Amino acid sequence: MAKLKIKKLTVKELKEVKDLQNEINNILMNIGNSELVKNQMVAKHSELEGKWKAVTATLEEKYGSVNISLEDGSYTPTEPKAEAEGLRKV
Repeated sequence: MAKLKIKKLTVKELKEVKDLQNEINNILMNIGNSELVKNQMVAKHSELEGKWKAVTATLEEKYGSVNISLEDGSYTPTEPKAEAEGLRKV
């Protein structure tokens, strides 16, 4: 039985193919990592939104509907909705 001669790429060609495959794998891994980080950030955002709503509801219960200055903590009452809507229509 005759032996088949195994054909091979050149060392340079094999290195090029391996390097490209490694680069592709690294990019795919980075995409996966970025998606994981994105999902974690979306979950954290949702958590913070929930806390924001709870805090604002507590403050609104205590102070009513107000605008709060984030610089010094001062607050001013907001216009009632009916008046504010009336102003917009004019």
